[in-house]
Amino acid sequence: MGKLIYFGHSCFLIESNDFAIVIDPYSHGSVPNLKIPTNIRADKVYCSHDHFDHNAKNLIKLTNKKPLINHFFITVPHDHHKGQRRGLNNINVFDVDGYQVVHLGDTGCVPEEKNILSIKGCDVLIAPINGFYTIGPRELRQIANIVKPRIVIPVHYYMKEYDSGYPDNGMFEAFEKEFPNYQYIEGDTLDLEEYKDYSGALVYRKYRQ
Repeated sequence: MGKLIYFGHSCFLIESNDFAIVIDPYSHGSVPNLKIPTNIRADKVYCSHDHFDHNAKNLIKLTNKKPLINHFFITVPHDHHKGQRRGLNNINVFDVDGYQVVHLGDTGCVPEEKNILSIKGCDVLIAPINGFYTIGPRELRQIANIVKPRIVIPVHYYMKEYDSGYPDNGMFEAFEKEFPNYQYIEGDTLDLEEYKDYSGALVYRKYRQ
């Protein structure tokens, strides 16, 4: 199975043969022109940090299942000041049907290499590129040079197609310069098996509403 369903901002429903989880659901009104559906069902919800645009666990309907989920997290600063301004953030790492999927949450600076060795060579790196609240494309390129992910997916930025997300600050254009050989994902769902031989950046043009 292995599917990454995008709900805008940094929120995903990750489906595998064994589990369904949601990462970083956002509260209604916390992200301009975005609203999470109220019918999402999952076995568990993970939040990278306790800010309104990442911690709306109450919007997700939980199942009664308690599957075994191969998961760990790495705690890093949400800012360039060792977390003193915006606190700490968890990088969440999942095994999804044999694919290592890494969600950076609101990572705010380039982590020390020793702290991210465990995700080196990951299959998918989901990363924010806002550049104000989080790392920007240039810092993402630095992280990618260390981690060497097979696939990079940008999130947490203004989407022109929907006029949604935080105000446009040119970060997607900056991303294009750092990762020029990207491809668009048609639709709101990435099937990991379909992209098992792909290496490069992938960009969602749509999100599920």
